[in-house]
Amino acid sequence: MAPRRLLSAALTALTLCGLAACAGSQEWIYDKPRATPAQVDHDKRACRKVAPSRSMFRTFEEDKVEREAFNRCMQKLGYTITVVPRP
Repeated sequence: MAPRRLLSAALTALTLCGLAACAGSQEWIYDKPRATPAQVDHDKRACRKVAPSRSMFRTFEEDKVEREAFNRCMQKLGYTITVVPRP
């Protein structure tokens, strides 16, 4: 591969990785009255199984889930969802 093409490919990869990191700049809070931490963890594991990420950048994703499907699953289990921007 020519040096110019190699540099272009590297810059494209870095840009896409940066975009993937920026997408995770918010925190998702799942709240359900009287749910224990163990129950919340159990429910999150169950929803991760039904909503795995199909993104090419899932290696860089914190939760590795398809967020909309994951949120729908958590809502069906009785959770309210709050999105908080990270500083």
